[in-house]
Amino acid sequence: MFEQCWSAGTPFGAPPHPDSNGCTPTERALLALAAAGDTDEAAARTLSVSPRTVSRMMSNLMERLEAVSRFQAGVNATRRGWL
Repeated sequence: MFEQCWSAGTPFGAPPHPDSNGCTPTERALLALAAAGDTDEAAARTLSVSPRTVSRMMSNLMERLEAVSRFQAGVNATRRGWL
């Protein structure tokens, strides 16, 4: 288990590597939490960030997904294979 975690790790302070869709691991986790129906506050607790950070991240994701609502963002993310 250590070897698996170690190989997936990044140097301290280095930005996380985005996937082929340009999503960071935290953004992918946020999309999954939003798809599960979590509120910003619940997602913030799970991700160990502030609700404001979750709101900002979700706004950025919605812009990249060309969505005007969270529902549309979920639909677009699913259609693009982000979820």
